[in-house]
Amino acid sequence: MGDSVADYDAIYAGLAVAPGSDGVPWNIGEPQPAIAALIDVGRVRGEVLDAGCGVGETALYLAARGYVVVELDLSPTAIGQARHAAAERGLAVEFAVTDITSLTGYDGRFGTVIDSTLFHSIPVASRSAYLSAIARAAAPGATLYVLVFTNELDFPEGPGPNTVDEPELRAAVEEHWSVESVVPASAPAHLPPTIAANSPRDDRGRALLPAFLLTARRRD
Repeated sequence: MGDSVADYDAIYAGLAVAPGSDGVPWNIGEPQPAIAALIDVGRVRGEVLDAGCGVGETALYLAARGYVVVELDLSPTAIGQARHAAAERGLAVEFAVTDITSLTGYDGRFGTVIDSTLFHSIPVASRSAYLSAIARAAAPGATLYVLVFTNELDFPEGPGPNTVDEPELRAAVEEHWSVESVVPASAPAHLPPTIAANSPRDDRGRALLPAFLLTARRRD
């Protein structure tokens, strides 16, 4: 993929088509399993920043377990949908529409930053500013988790995810964080069989897209 991204707000609003799908393929009605597993085994601590939260399933999962969570996304439509879901479930979550690459006002606040498929959804040229911004928002010793598509992803040409290989991912994050590990993972998405044809499917028919799960620490 090139250094381009889709019009995510239009996709959330149903005014544009997501690459390879006639819906919002990453809206799976729950957190990405790789992220939920981290939460379930206690690897999330302190206040949590859900960076690029979309419709908020990760943040709502955390809030239901007693975490204080801030949800940030550039899409007003996605944040509106997340607010509605939080109200329906009776959950308290802080929301804001913002460009996370120029994030201010949260310095030193978060013990954990979760990036569940945001990294590949921003322009390559904005990665350094983004990683710097979330490092400023992180508390001393904070942990960053990034779930990102690998460049093994079989996807249509055009605006879409800016996938990575492991050296590229490590180099980008190491500029502002200390990388502890990068492990293979997968990210389920609602995609038709004609898209991501080489990806396996789970028992619900979702394509299991190739991803990395990166863990890093804030440099103190």
